[in-house]
Amino acid sequence: MNHRSRLTLTVLTLAAAAAFAPRAQASGFQLREQSPLSQGNAFAGISAGGGDISALFFNPAVMTQYDGTQFSLGGTYVGLSAKFENGSASRTPMLSGLGFNSSFLPISGSPNHGNAAISAVLPEFNIMYSVNKDLKLGLSLNVPFGLTTEYDANWIGRYHALKSDLKTIDIAPSIAYRFSPEWSGGVAFIARKADAELTNAVDYGTLLASSAASGFIQAGVTPPSTAANMALLIGATPGAYDGKGGLKGDGWGYGFKAGLVWEPNADLRIGLSHQSAMNMTLKGDATFEIPSNIPNVAPYFLANGLAAKGLKNGKGTAELNLPATTSLGFDWKATPTFSLQGEVARTTWSRFKELRIKFDTGLTDSITDENWSDTTFISLGGTWKLDSEWTLRAGVAFDKSAVDEAHRTPRIPDNDRKWVALGASYAFSKKVSVDVGYSRLFISDGKVDLLSGSSLSDPNVFRGNLSGTIKAAINILGAQVRYSF
Repeated sequence: MNHRSRLTLTVLTLAAAAAFAPRAQASGFQLREQSPLSQGNAFAGISAGGGDISALFFNPAVMTQYDGTQFSLGGTYVGLSAKFENGSASRTPMLSGLGFNSSFLPISGSPNHGNAAISAVLPEFNIMYSVNKDLKLGLSLNVPFGLTTEYDANWIGRYHALKSDLKTIDIAPSIAYRFSPEWSGGVAFIARKADAELTNAVDYGTLLASSAASGFIQAGVTPPSTAANMALLIGATPGAYDGKGGLKGDGWGYGFKAGLVWEPNADLRIGLSHQSAMNMTLKGDATFEIPSNIPNVAPYFLANGLAAKGLKNGKGTAELNLPATTSLGFDWKATPTFSLQGEVARTTWSRFKELRIKFDTGLTDSITDENWSDTTFISLGGTWKLDSEWTLRAGVAFDKSAVDEAHRTPRIPDNDRKWVALGASYAFSKKVSVDVGYSRLFISDGKVDLLSGSSLSDPNVFRGNLSGTIKAAINILGAQVRYSF
């Protein structure tokens, strides 16, 4: 009986790992959309100063390019589409080894799912005060990371993902100083608040069936098909009892930005900036919805027995390792009316090796292998000054995905992206301007090929196999108003 209890606890721990297995959108779930003005040229040259103070999100040193008190307020609509197509899913092949026939392996549900991505509006606010012509103080509020996807409760990949919701907000006071006519530097302190909610279905039927059949085999019941039949007789049936697991939490993290701007002459600016990595601890509530129709059989199969093993509501803690980004950009005034911009940014997603979740209910840590890769963003754009009122912009960009095919999940419909962007600004006066920018992101089809594993030591064992294709696209529209005092 002690062996069976230990076996059941192992199974329950792995089920908890399945319930909390997110794969935490630029690449990954990073949000580059922090400046509606620079949206119009695909953020080319933003590290060298994008044409207004909203560029201070990327490089605080750019504030020395502006005089007086500057203010910008805007928002960006990010319209996401992510559809799952041609899916197939099956339960762990371990069931066959325990004596269950192949009819229990397929997972029910539609092989296709409509748009699971949730569109959002990202606010941005920036203000700068000139202490004198060389010393500037600033404050910005931005949403640097975030993503929401939500799937139907009965879709074919429900054991991998139902809802994934991450929201962050940065509050960043900054300072910049012009050391010489050619050189400026700036730094900013970042206080970041993050809120996250992650849920997916839990296959309690397979969990109980595997535990029951294994227990009977350990008790000497052979062949395995007989043990499987005994498990079925007491109601331990694969796929019969779907429950739900969820984690909802929040936390604060702290970091910095630093940058330089070099202006060798009046027509060329080059900017270099760095935003620090950040380790965040999110604390909150872990919840488990155990099906009420689980059969009343041996105590270690009871719902109360599940709770006794630690699969019950309690507190959870998730460690979130966010990347650093280093950017280099230029802005070259080729003619009195045309400027060329370029940008390259490197983001250290490789530090996102795993997602570890700790519980206070007695369950061991849930550890999900992430194994993301560093990414590079490259953009090229142009700005046309038509007259004293109108300015037009255009740009293209390429954004590498952080996720490879072996680790892509429905939670993050991410793949390589190609950008096409257009924008315009209109100056009502020397003090008031309005900017709009639009981008269409073309995303390569993302293949999903997730394996459940074939032993209790594999944390994916109760999620099941899942394969299919994610077809995604993004439309982005930003607008802001600028005011100079």
